[in-house]
Formats: sequence, C-alpha cells, structure tokens
Amino acid sequence: MSGAPHGSYGQGFVERVVEAADRAEATLGADAGAETVAATLCAALFGDVLGYDPTAYDLDGRVARVRDADGDVAVTFAAAGRDADDVGAAVFAAFEAASAEPTVRYVAAGGFDRLLVFERVEPDEAKGEGADERRTVAGVTAVTHTEIPLARIVAAGRSGRLSQTLRPAQQLAVAKLTALRPAEVSAVDADGDAGTGNTGAPARRSVADDDGLNTLVGTLRDCLTDLLAPAVEAAQARLVDDIEGYDERAAELRDAVRAARRGDGDETAAGPARARLLAHERAHADARALRAAYGTWVRGAGRTGFTPSENRRAFARVVAFQVVEEALLDRVFAGADLVAAAATGDALDRLTAFAEEAGVDRDAGDLLALARERRTAVYDRRAPDLAGWALDDDGVCEALARTVGYLDHFSFDGDHGRAVAAYDRLLSVAGLHGVDTDPAAPDPLPEALLDAAGYGASAAADADAGARSGGSADADAEATPLGGDLLDPAVGDGRYLLAAADRLRSGLADAEPVERLRAVRERLTGASPDPLACRVTETRLLLRLLGDYRAARSTDPGVALDPLPVYCSDPLIREGDAGDGAPAPLAREDYDYVVGAPPATLRRDVADGPVADAYAEYEAAYYTYDTSALYVERASDWLAENGTLALRVAGRFRDTRFGEKLRERVPQWYRLEQLRELSGEAAGGTPVLLVARRFRRNEAFTDPNEYEPPTYGFTDAEGLDDAGVRRSSARLTGEHWEWDAAGDDGIGI
Repeated sequence: MSGAPHGSYGQGFVERVVEAADRAEATLGADAGAETVAATLCAALFGDVLGYDPTAYDLDGRVARVRDADGDVAVTFAAAGRDADDVGAAVFAAFEAASAEPTVRYVAAGGFDRLLVFERVEPDEAKGEGADERRTVAGVTAVTHTEIPLARIVAAGRSGRLSQTLRPAQQLAVAKLTALRPAEVSAVDADGDAGTGNTGAPARRSVADDDGLNTLVGTLRDCLTDLLAPAVEAAQARLVDDIEGYDERAAELRDAVRAARRGDGDETAAGPARARLLAHERAHADARALRAAYGTWVRGAGRTGFTPSENRRAFARVVAFQVVEEALLDRVFAGADLVAAAATGDALDRLTAFAEEAGVDRDAGDLLALARERRTAVYDRRAPDLAGWALDDDGVCEALARTVGYLDHFSFDGDHGRAVAAYDRLLSVAGLHGVDTDPAAPDPLPEALLDAAGYGASAAADADAGARSGGSADADAEATPLGGDLLDPAVGDGRYLLAAADRLRSGLADAEPVERLRAVRERLTGASPDPLACRVTETRLLLRLLGDYRAARSTDPGVALDPLPVYCSDPLIREGDAGDGAPAPLAREDYDYVVGAPPATLRRDVADGPVADAYAEYEAAYYTYDTSALYVERASDWLAENGTLALRVAGRFRDTRFGEKLRERVPQWYRLEQLRELSGEAAGGTPVLLVARRFRRNEAFTDPNEYEPPTYGFTDAEGLDDAGVRRSSARLTGEHWEWDAAGDDGIGI
C-alpha cells in the first residue's frame, strides 16, 4: 500500500490498526465507491494487521468473504462508500452474505468513518437474558462485538500518542478486532466448539518450541496492551469519580453517627446511623479497594514525582499485568499437574451456564477467584493483590475472558523451564516501570556481584579473592560458606535473588528436592516497598522452583510450598520509626551476605511524611543524599561480624558534600575489598560496586579525626573487567577519598 501515515505509531495491535487505516484512507479520494473501499480496507485490516494471506479472502463487489485455515468462511465483510450517509446498506449486505455461510462467526461492516463487528449466536439464544442486545438480519442472529469510530480514532492518531489521545474505551474497541485473527477464527468449528484433530482433543500450540513460545509472548503482550490495560483504565476512571462522591457521603454519615451518640447517651440510638454508614461502605467496597491498592503502589514504587494522570495510566498497566500473570500462572500450574483444573474458556462456559441455572451472575472475574482458591493448595502468595478491585468491573472481566480464550490455544505441558522463559520474555515486552528484564541480553552484574562477595565461589576463587583483597587464603577459608543467609533488600525484578537461588540450589544438586526448597526458603530473603517488584520476584523464583516442588510432591503429596521470603516492606524503616515496623526478617542482625542494587532516589524525590522522617534519622542522610547511601548504613545493622556487603550504589558519595558523613563512618563499619565503577547512571553519578566486610560489629563509633583504620589494601577499578589498582586503607579519611590513578605502593600488608 502506498502513502505514509500522518501520525506517529508504536508496535501494539491498536497502533497497527490505526496506522493501517491512516495509510489506507490517504490513498482514497472523497468519492471512492463501496467496492474500492472494500478492497482497500481488506488489504489494510485483514492483510496488513490481522495477518491473512491475500488468498484467504474473496471480494465480490462490496462484500468480502474471509476464510479460516480449513478453507471455511469465518468472516463476512461489507463496505460503505466514502459518500454514504450511513453503513446500513453495508450491514445488510454483510448479514446477507453470512446467511449463505453456516461457518461464519463474525459479520463486519463499515467504512473509514465507522466500523461495526457482530458475533454470530444461535437463534434460540436471543430468547434469553440480554435479548435486546441481539439482532437478526437476513436470518442471521448476532450480537455486537465491537463498534469503532474509525475516523475519530485516526484523527486522534494524527494528534499524538494513542495512549494519550484515545480514551480507554476507544482503545478497547479497536483491540477487540484481535478476535478476527486467523488463529482465533480457526480455533472454533461450525458448532462453536474448539477445533479438534484426529484425537478429538483441542488443537493447541506447544510452547516447547521457540515459534510457539514467541507466539505466546506476543499474544500475552497484545492482551495486556490492547485488552486489559484500556479496560482497567476505564474501570479506574469510573471508580475515581465514585470515590469523590463516596468520601462526601461517608463524612455526612459519620457526622450523623456522632450526633446520634451525643443525643441521649444511648449507644443503641446510633445503631440506624451506623447501619447506613456500613451499607454505604459495602456499596463502595471496590472504590475503597482501588484507593488502598493505588496508594500502596504509588508509595512503594516511588511515584511521588509523577503527575496523577501518568500514575493512573502506569497503575492500570500494573494491574492489567497482574491479571495476565495470574492467567498464565494458572495454566503453568495445570501443565505441571499441580492443580487439577485451569481457568480455560471451557471452564468459563461451564461456570456461566451453572450460574444462569442458579439465577446468579458469574463471569471471568469469578473464574479467576476460583483459580486463586485452587492455587492456595499449592502456593499462597505473599505479594499484595493490586487487582482485586478491577475484577468487579464488567469491562475488565470481558477482557479477561478473551485473554483466557487466547490461552486456550497453547499447551503448557512438559519442561517447566519453558514457563520460566515465557514469563521472563513477557517481562521484557510488558513495559512496566522499574522492570527491564531482557533475556536476550542478561545482566552480568548479579553474577559478578556474587563472585565478588564470595557467595558460592569455589575454594580456588576464595583464595584468589583473599589475595586480591590483601588477606590470606587461610583467612578467606574461614568465610561463611554458601549455606550462609543472604538478604537482598531491594529486589527490583529479582535478578540478584534469583542468581543467589541458582547458586544455592546448584550447591545442593545432590540433595533431595525438598531440601533445596527448604534451603531457598530459609537462607534467602528479599524485600522492597514496591508491590510490583515483590510480585515479579516472587513469581520468577516460584517458577524456577516448580521442578523441585513437583519432584517433592511425587514422593510426598503432603509437601507444601510455603510463601517465599519476599517481603513488601520498606527495609529502611526501622521498627518503631514509621508504621508497625519491619517484618522480623528485616529486623535480623546476623545475615552473612547483603547484596543487590538499591534505588538511588534523591532526597528531593522522597515525599514528605513518615517515610521521609524515618530516612532523616540516618547518619548518611546528609545534605542532598540519595537513598542508596542509606542502604549502606542500614546494612551495617543487618550484617553479622565478618558478613559481606556487595551493593551497586551511587558513587558520588566518594567525593561530594553529601557523602561526608558516610565517608566518616564506612571505615569504622566495613573493611573495604573492592570499589569498581559500573556503566550507567545513579542519582546523577556513576554507580559503583561496593564490596566490603563488616567489622567492629560491637564497637562504638569514634571521632573520625581520631580514628585510624587498620592497614590493609583494597581494589579500586574503573569497571568490572578492569584489574584496577591497590589502594591503602590510609586513604579512607573522613575528609575525602580522593587519590591519583597510580595506586599505592608499600601498603605493608
């Protein structure tokens, strides 16, 4: 097709539809007839976007018949000319064409102004509930699948980014065209049942091969971006308005309760007023749940520096991701034979049919709730639920139902490692704030950091580390072995905790599976105030343990997988500083390792309130500090004597005013082993890998002008691969840590 689009588009399904329509519209004159519009739209939508081969659709005037993989007509489409007043004639033509094709599932009609899609149903279904939403034309009964104001959407695409110019409902309307893709229409036969092969089982695509895995990841990305995120954003917008009215009415009802209590002093007099308040709160439970989940996420993810509209869009995507993740995880559990049933399209049909007989409403949200209950017998999540409120919304449930249906096309039997790959690939394309996992280019830092800390290193590596740090091989031989306890206080996307878990399990390769599970649960701990980071880390770790868990249950069906040790809590909040204090694992003072990449959030970006007040209690909270410095100080509490610190932190503490207090204290808390500059930026400065041993654990802090650190050497380098130079501990003065590039001779160790 010729002609360039007028807008700027992305790679999502909605963007591709709008771009194709923009290109197609630019090639036609204002007097283009129905036949020309039909040919142009078929090539743009069915060919360019939905992925049909040109031989899959036949054009007969204004009418096109689109065939599935078996050669059966699955969609009829009729176009209206550019000068048509409405699309009525096109709608009738499309239905008339469908009347001669018993295999048709969808009837579509329209032009560049408006596009309508109807889903065919059995005539007797029109007698039940919702009959007013059905129409019968030319003997074909159908319900509206989607209605797209195409001209308005194309104009929005020319005005800016579609995520900002299109309302969520408009995005969802376009996204529903995914149901017309070849894989979707080919998966259902003339009777509306899943397509079957010679075995009679549903034809599903295995994720065991790369092509199937790629298709799965693309499908999940489209469900997230084009179906669930717009639906969640629309539900959120509705409830935000509801919250405003709820607050005003709730305040009035609370005043009424207080007034009733003040009346004659009889508590029973306030009973009716309290009943009205409780009824009001129950009626708005989903709005209050949204406020709680949104507040937890904004605070934990450090989103105080963003605008409300930016935060609402980002939160909608996080919630949509949780729903997609849960649907995927349910299929993985079923594929691993850990649950007897999964949330499938067939299960949804059975649930809704049963509910209709019982006279109650049930939808995909109820199906997901049932799936959660089943999974608790296998694993009960520790990470907070951010999506519960959204599952009460009809639009979200409809998008979830379509997602569940798309997952029906895949088989998750076999190696659980493919589920690990699928989830990691999904993270790489999900576009989540703070999550940048890229399986194609793994981060070398977690392994380098654990090597530097001596976690899981061989005896030869330990001896080499001792020589490089100025100590003896014998001294390092006394270091805590791999079995020591490790804390990652800022899990992010979980890469450091996962690397530690892989080393721990590798060291126990000859042990029973249940012992490996117990070791991960008891020896590793992760934390973050960000509920998304906790969820992602927990899920990634869980998927890697499924093989061990399945093996353990094969010999002992009663084996339980306790919640993994990933805590949604701000690890910088000491007990009593703010809120109810930290979980017990974050109050420990005997960890053998503290590793990770804590956030380097600048002081100006920490919102005023109890958290900022708690941060201000740190010695390192000096001048324009960043939070990574506070983690260095907090680790001095967590680590046992001779415990190892290995953190990626902002390196500007070495020679700036804000690092003055930290420079004074680090020599008295730690014996440095390495300072290595890393690529990237952190709080406006080059980050460094800081590796050190905790010492003087039970000794008081002394005046830095009077303190002289013991004589030893440590490595200072400009990168992970740089051999670096040796520095003397004499350089670690409270005033500055500046030195020339030549290193120090005669350290005298």
